[in-house]
Amino acid sequence: MTTPQPKYDRKDIGSANVRFPAGTGMPDPLDVAIDPYAKTKVAKQVFVKGFQAWPQTGGPFPAVIILHEYWGLNAHFQDLTYRLAQHGYVALAVDQYSRIGGAVASDAELAGQLMAKLKPSDVMQDLNAATEYLNFQEYVKKNRIAVLGFCMGGSHALSYACARRQLRAAVAFYGKVPQDTLSGLQCPVLYHQAEHDDWITQAEVDHLVQTLTARKVPCEVHKYPGTSHAFFNDTRPEVFNADAAAEAWVRTLAFLDTYILADHPGVRPLPDSQRVRL
Repeated sequence: MTTPQPKYDRKDIGSANVRFPAGTGMPDPLDVAIDPYAKTKVAKQVFVKGFQAWPQTGGPFPAVIILHEYWGLNAHFQDLTYRLAQHGYVALAVDQYSRIGGAVASDAELAGQLMAKLKPSDVMQDLNAATEYLNFQEYVKKNRIAVLGFCMGGSHALSYACARRQLRAAVAFYGKVPQDTLSGLQCPVLYHQAEHDDWITQAEVDHLVQTLTARKVPCEVHKYPGTSHAFFNDTRPEVFNADAAAEAWVRTLAFLDTYILADHPGVRPLPDSQRVRL
């Protein structure tokens, strides 16, 4: 497969560390501007952190929420935001460890301990906050949002797609399949499976395919021969597979281009003014 040429040069992509509240509405800048005590008030709500990249010209653009592996929001996932932004998306890598200090681990034991501290309900609330944050930005096509996750983030991507029916697509790289909530999944799913995966069972993937196929929800699963779990992560030479990663990335971009602006049963249709991709 040939990787499509990016729509934007890297120099045309802006980036920023972002921070937004979870569990509350987005603050109105005008309200803050006229509040004489705004600078001295202590925020009581939880804030979610993330790293964002987006094209600086054109728009509005559809958006993709990126969910990192259990290592944390490291440079590998910041680089992915740039790669998606160059293809015409607003890309937001959400720090799923925001509530526990936003740590980044290089040791597998520590990474496992961080993942174990997460509460699924908190993660879902934080991802809802990320979606509302994106919908609040004038350069984002409203409710034209997909989720892309890897490993732990792939698990959360599928769980979030089950909970958030306005998502347009979900892409999971070797994530756990939610067994109890899968009936709520409405959007198209692309699942990348490693051939030799000691974390994800074949039965889970088969259950995903059978459930979505029975409900007529588009579902693509691709298994990559000779690969191990986390084969996409080019910072881990012991598992990285360049050919499989390149093939999976081409499929991911094609899938997003196909579905992120498409209308699906149970979701609001896209206004004609937002149907054109720049």
